[in-house]
Amino acid sequence: MSSLEEYTSKLDDPDEAERIYAAEDIGYLNTADGVAPLLTRLNREPSRAVRDVIFQALIRIEADSAIEGCIGLLGNDDPQIRNQAVDVLRRKDVRSIPFLNAAMREGNKNIRKLVLDVLTGVKAGDAQEIYAAALSDEDINVVITAVENLGGIRAVEFRSQIETLLQADSHPMLIAACMEALVGIGNESSLLAIRRCFPSLSMLPDFLLASCLKAIAVLGSAREFAEVATLLLVRGRHLRPAILDALTALHPRCQLPDTGQALLPAVRAVVEDGDPPLCRYQAIRLLGFWAIDDDIYQFLIFCLSNPERLVRLGAAESLRISGRHGLDLTLAALALKETDVEVLEALKC
Repeated sequence: MSSLEEYTSKLDDPDEAERIYAAEDIGYLNTADGVAPLLTRLNREPSRAVRDVIFQALIRIEADSAIEGCIGLLGNDDPQIRNQAVDVLRRKDVRSIPFLNAAMREGNKNIRKLVLDVLTGVKAGDAQEIYAAALSDEDINVVITAVENLGGIRAVEFRSQIETLLQADSHPMLIAACMEALVGIGNESSLLAIRRCFPSLSMLPDFLLASCLKAIAVLGSAREFAEVATLLLVRGRHLRPAILDALTALHPRCQLPDTGQALLPAVRAVVEDGDPPLCRYQAIRLLGFWAIDDDIYQFLIFCLSNPERLVRLGAAESLRISGRHGLDLTLAALALKETDVEVLEALKC
């Protein structure tokens, strides 16, 4: 059987294939003594293929020294080496946590950011201390990464800290990250925190409004529905898909009789401004619950003669929801002039 010493000597062989075989064999030996020669070779290895095999060997070696070695590589000047070290530490799972804790305390801002990259997708309960430190870090990028991670794993235990970070004068990227995180872990208090920062949605810059709309879609109610509907009239057309998505999500929670009247002018504007067909369809479908209202009913009937087929389809589907007396006769008469098969089917259902 070949020895570690023999494999180590072959790590310096001029032949790339020999170096690859040597790194593989050291990995299969699974001994702590193999870590140092692998790391030494890594620092001067020009071949990407050999470096890849060295990292695979470090994954196989179960000793703590493999984890410690990869922690050390987080400060390497080569981004490829840093990224592969992150991957190895990720694969070590919770065994890396104590070493990552130390790196979080002692490393510079770049190391601290990479520690959080390692933790992407790892349950927060296994890294409470790291995340507690990260959320109060002096570097904004570290804080943002921590918030993004916690939102991604839906770590509700950190909800209150994320709400506290949500301040109107915070860095815009941190504000957006907090709102995105609260989409998955927020509750009524989270919405209050958001509205405390941004009492007027109409004044928000575009990228923050998009994040805010996602949170409102999940956490909002009838009050937010009416306010969001007005955005269709006062914000740019490019934001209408995001606004309509939020209204569609809010719709089941705010089916009050007067809400449809508040929505009607905004939907009329979307249809008349010539927005993309799918956008106009989505807007008209929102009116379906209130189609019994006379003004909304007449508007939907008017939409059935629109040249855009998706507008007519949305109107037909919305009218069917109303169950209005005499509707079948009205739709049957309109069906005589319809040529689109899908719209015709909606009229006759």
